[in-house]
Formats: sequence, structure tokens, C-alpha cells
Amino acid sequence: MAGRDDTPIGEPDDVAVTDVSKEVLEELSVLFGDTPPTAKETDSPLNSEDGSTTNVVPFATKDPSTRDISDPIPDNVIVIGDSDESDRTPAPSDPLLGSLARSGDDVVETIDDGGTVVIDADTMDRVVIVDDDRPDPTFEERQRRHKRRERLRRVKWVKLAGVVVAAIVVIAGVLASPLFAIRRVAFEGVVYTSKETVEKVTESIKGSSIFTVDTAQAREQLLDDPWVAEVRITTDFPGKALVEVAERVPVVWYVGEDQKARVVDDRGHVVAVLTGWPTKYLRVIGTGPALDAGAIADDVYRAAAQLVLALPDEIRTKVKALELTGGGELSMILKSGTIVRFGPPTNLQNKLVAVVVLFRRQDPATLAVVDVSTGDPTVQLR
Repeated sequence: MAGRDDTPIGEPDDVAVTDVSKEVLEELSVLFGDTPPTAKETDSPLNSEDGSTTNVVPFATKDPSTRDISDPIPDNVIVIGDSDESDRTPAPSDPLLGSLARSGDDVVETIDDGGTVVIDADTMDRVVIVDDDRPDPTFEERQRRHKRRERLRRVKWVKLAGVVVAAIVVIAGVLASPLFAIRRVAFEGVVYTSKETVEKVTESIKGSSIFTVDTAQAREQLLDDPWVAEVRITTDFPGKALVEVAERVPVVWYVGEDQKARVVDDRGHVVAVLTGWPTKYLRVIGTGPALDAGAIADDVYRAAAQLVLALPDEIRTKVKALELTGGGELSMILKSGTIVRFGPPTNLQNKLVAVVVLFRRQDPATLAVVDVSTGDPTVQLR
């Protein structure tokens, strides 16, 4: 290669140095780190032809184990830096890298994920990377441990789920067992409710577990009966059920178009359809719609029932019947023959108050008609 000196390096050699000044010698000593030799330290003085004296300075022999920068670079070493081999000027040492060098070594090694970086301590301008891309011997072991932990975690959750399901099945089996079966069903408040409905509900409750009995279904079966207004079912350990029924209160009745009597409660519900005419309740004279039991009658029948419930005892005993005209006006007929006209079934409370005040001042037997449809009472004497 051009520019390479073929002279062997490392062989001992004597170099003649001409006599230089003291300042130059001190400067050289700083650069090379050694004290420049004096005339006394030379092996022998040489005299030049012009009479000047020349000193011979011996150079130290190089250690053969030290690699020279001109030596061939191995194949597994990558050189980073200038490729010009003629430039062999050593760079000043980096104090940060110098602290990483091992004592007595001529390289600084740093370990990275990509390999080993070797920095020549003699030539700090050259960075040598030694490819050491070997797999981590513990990687597969770590992977196996991680997979084993994941597998154990899944197995743990599967076992836990199995235990929970098994516990639920066992508890459900115990609760549904005949040990807690309902053996007695009691009813309260049942007067007009059909016997068929009572027997059906009893069969649905009796024999069921006290913890799993379907009380909601039994309640709906009872509410389907026209006479039942409200139901409450409670269970008592170890095997008893109590069914409390609130029945509707019949107040008035009317004749339908099919000539059958419809009994109506204070909310307008038709609680019964009878072929005969009842005597316990006040009749609303007139022909009404032929409704089935459980249906809701017109508002005028609901208003008539509420009017009857609001009557004071001093007047209730004197009432014979109510009457509903074709125009939807409501009247009350007393046993004495006196007719009290309420007009449209609105504001019945104030109208009834006016009638009560009038009857307390005057005997209703002396009155033929009392009209309170406008709010102010007007009377017709007999």
C-alpha cells in the first residue's frame, strides 16, 4: 500500500539527535513523557566533521505483544473511522473512556445489545466493533416460565369457576328440596272471590319450596278475579304461606242491554254479572252497556257509586234509588218520592253539601223536586 513504511517496527535502533537547546528538550519531554537524555546518558559522543558534538539517544524496544496500527485487522473486527491508513496520528485520550479501561489493557470494551464495542486505547480515533450477536441463553427459560405462569393462572380461574358453579347447584338443590316445601296455604279476606280461583292458587303454591315459590304468578291469578282488588302473599318458615286478599266493595248496580244486572264498585269496575236483581245495593235506573265482569263501566256509574258512599247516614236511609237520564244527568229518588237532580256528574261534593243543608232546614217530605244542578238549590213544594 502506498505511504506504508516497510521498515520493521519494534526492532531496537539508535537515532542520532543533534544538539538542541534546553527549551526544545523540555518540550519533547512533555510530549513523550520521558526526560530527554543528556550528554552523560548517551553511550558515546560522536564528533561531526565541523567539530560539533553529537549525542546518541537510544529508543526503547517495543513490546512484541503490543499490536501496531499497521498490523492487519481481523475479519471479525469492523473499523469505524477514517480508512486512510497513512493517518496514524493518535487522538488524545478521552477522560470519560479512560476511566473504563482495565488496568494493563489497551482497549476499552462496552457491552451493548448489538455486540461488543472495542476502542483501541492507543488510537482513540478508531472504534472497533466486535460482532458478538449470540442469543441470550436465559431467554427461552424465561419464556417457559412465563407460559407456565399463564397456564397456571388460567387453570386457577377455571377451578374457581367450577367451584362457584358447583356451590350454586348444591345450594339450589337444597333450597328446592321437599325439606322446605310449603304444606299449608291460608287465605284471608276472601268473601266473593270464586272458589275455583282459590283452589287454583292453592295448588300452585302448595308443595313448592318456601324459597323458590312463584308468588308473583299466584298473585296474578288472583288479580284476574273481578272481585279481587289487591293481593299480598307471604311465606312463613318452615312450610306455610299466607294469602291476604282485598276484595272490591260493591256499591250500585244497573241493568244492561241483555237484561242482566251489573254490580259496580266505587271505582267503576264491574265485579259481577247477575241474572237476578240484587237487593243489597242501590240501583241506578236506566239501561246501561252489557259489560263482562272485570270490565270498567262508564264514568257516570263510577260517579253514582262515589255519591252513594258520600251520603251521610241521615240521608242514606231515605234514598230509594238513583236514576240516569239519556243525557247523562244523574238524579236521586227518595223513598218519600222527592227527586233530587244533580245534573251532570261533576262537582258532586258541593252539590251534595247544599242538599244536606237544605234537608236539615226543611223536611224533604214536603218537597217535590230539589234541583242543585247549577250549584244553587231550587225547590218545588208539594
